Order: sequence, then C-alpha cells, then structure tokens
Amino acid sequence: MKKLMLGALVLAALLPTVSDAQEVRKTATLAYAWDLDGEAADDNQVVEAAGGVIVDNGTSVAAANYTITAQPDTCRLLNMTISDTDMTAGTITVTGVGCLGEPKVCTHSTWTAGDDDGLKTLVCTDGLGAYMKEVTSITTGVMTGESDEYFLLGYSGVNSVNGWPMYGRLNEVGPNGEMGVDPFGSYAISLPITTSAALSTTVTSVSTNGAFTNVAVGDLLLISMKGRTYERKVTARASANSITVNQAINIPAAGVTFALKRFWFSPNPAHEMFIPVGGFDTLTVNWSVDANANTGGVVTLLQCTDSKQPDFPTTPWVQINTTTVASAGTQSPTTESINLDLLPYQFCRFGMRFGTGDDGDGADEDINASVVLLKK
Repeated sequence: MKKLMLGALVLAALLPTVSDAQEVRKTATLAYAWDLDGEAADDNQVVEAAGGVIVDNGTSVAAANYTITAQPDTCRLLNMTISDTDMTAGTITVTGVGCLGEPKVCTHSTWTAGDDDGLKTLVCTDGLGAYMKEVTSITTGVMTGESDEYFLLGYSGVNSVNGWPMYGRLNEVGPNGEMGVDPFGSYAISLPITTSAALSTTVTSVSTNGAFTNVAVGDLLLISMKGRTYERKVTARASANSITVNQAINIPAAGVTFALKRFWFSPNPAHEMFIPVGGFDTLTVNWSVDANANTGGVVTLLQCTDSKQPDFPTTPWVQINTTTVASAGTQSPTTESINLDLLPYQFCRFGMRFGTGDDGDGADEDINASVVLLKK
C-alpha cells in the first residue's frame, strides 16, 4: 500500500498542474482603417521635365535646387529618367526620408559620352535601394557638358509592389545598419490622460501635462484599465494636451498612463518587417478590406521562413497564402492560420499590394489586420 501511495505521489509530481499549463498568447495590430495607396507607375511624380533641366550649380545655385512637384504616394523605390545630349560628368543628389524614418541620400553620377537617355537606378549611401516616403531636396554638383538635358524623378515600371504594414516600436539600428519594427513593442508614456470619467472620443492630458507631445495622427494608443487594455487610433490632434480617437472611451478623472505604437509601412526588402513566431504553436492572421476601388484588386501576402539564412531578411520567403479581393469589392473579416508544430517557421510577415496601380485614390481601402500567436 505504501508503494502504491508513493507511486501515485511521484506520478502526480510529473503531471502538469493547471498553473503549469497556462496558455501563452501574444497579439498585435498590423493595420487599422489603413489606406493602401499605390498609384500606377509615375516617372515624374516628384520632378517633372519642365523643372528638371540640368544645370551646373556653379552656373546658378538657385536653379540647381530643383522644385519638388509632389511627394511619393507612399514609400516607394524611386528612380530617375534622363534625357541626355552631351553630358559627360556630374552628380544629381536626391535627399529624403526612408520608409522607417531613416535619412536617405541617393545619387546619379554615371554618364557616358553622348546620348545617355533612359531609366537610371539611384545609388544610396546606405547601400540599399532608393526607397523613400519623402523627398526633401534635389541638387546638382559641378556638371560637365550640360546643354539641353533634363531629368524626371518618380517611379517607373512598377505599378504596385509588395509592402509590409505594422504598428509597433522601431528597433535600434543594428551594427550593420539593420532596421526593423517590433510588432509587440510600444513606447511607454508616463503622463496620465483622461476623459473626465465620461464616455468620449476626446482625450485630454491631466493638468495640461503635455502627454500628447510626441503623439501623432495615426498612432495607436494602448490604454490599460482594470486588467484590460483598450486600443484607440488617434484621428486628430488639437494640441499636446488634446486628441481625438476613433472610438469613445471612459477614462477616470484622475487619469491613467498609456503606451503608443507607431504605424510603419515598407516595401524595402532589407527592412525587418516580420513577426517572430518561433516557440509558438499557431499563428493566426485576421484581416479585412472595407472598400476597394482598384480594378486590379487588393492582393494579400502571407509569407514565412524557417531561419535567418545568410541573406536574411531578403532571403527567399515561402508563400503560404495569397488572396485577391475582387475589383470594386470588399473582404469581410477573414482568418488565416499556420500550424507551427507542423511547419516550424521562425519568422512570418503579412503584406499587401494592388493587382495594378491604384485608380481609386479618392476612396480609402480601410484595411484592418492583426496577428495572434498561441502556445498551449
């Protein structure tokens, strides 16, 4: 009898208890009411021919600072189209901001004598492509042989490219210039905010403490109260002490502190816009498209890879699923899951693009996407 009791005690010690078998769950919002802007190829979106006449900066410094007609519709790979007659040397410099807010300086400086017309790839000081969400200046240096040449700056030959949206915290730049976003990270704000104990979409700082100094329209606020975390998107910012959110919330008069996630989008293949899924049993992606005016449809992309190969993150990604939302249609909430026990991937990413260039810029797509990681 004693042996049986001892055996039972040993067996009980080996079996997991309720507390040992707790479920681990991580969630992250990738996009909320997001407009996937992506017009058709536009080779003169940023600089048009009339404003791109090539001059030597020693001839006219004012003329060598070129007029920016418009900014890229979203973060794009920019290129330059040259119309050349006699140019033999010189540098055109494009300065701007990359997809993740990094400074970008890119140039065209390769010329051959005589006719050198055509599409040119810009060379950037960071060694990556000329992916820019904003162009701040275009200038020339000392040019040789200029007469009636001009250039265009825009995006040619690409109607729509794969892009990866994500709310989160920007990672620190790696030792080799690596850049990426942590979808589960956020920025903690220690200043309390309130709605004066009333259900409202207007949120204010307590005692005008400037809680929203670093908050921008489009940010996602994480507000925790009584064991629950509420997410609210900033739709307007009146001041450092007052914002408007997408849905009403009731915050005590004394206020609570909060955290925020910033929205990032990048088509740059060198950016680390992935979800770490190693050690989890399942990955579930939930997404929807509320409106689509694009004739080529909206294409969703779920991709994964099993390790950090030597060329990571531009390493080949396995296409898990592709869905195309029909032209002028909507996509109701849709769920896609991966069994990570059977397919032991380490990193996954969820992106979108248009089947063709966006011909409905006046209508927001209002795309929503989130991920859930689960380990039992």
